[in-house]
Amino acid sequence: MALLKVSPSGQVYDIALPSVKVTRDQGGGYYVHGRGHFLFFEDLEAAERKRRELELHGELGGELP
Repeated sequence: MALLKVSPSGQVYDIALPSVKVTRDQGGGYYVHGRGHFLFFEDLEAAERKRRELELHGELGGELP
């Protein structure tokens, strides 16, 4: 089952994905979404850092949100 969130620009994101993704929003900025996350970042570098952090946390057996 998809769990969806909508950004202020109207773009729809699936937050129930099995992995974390970074997607450019049509209104500007980037969203990190998947595995229960829906986080906004102004720049791609910060979004990618967060995605890697979340993936590493999940691989080490951390709790998923």
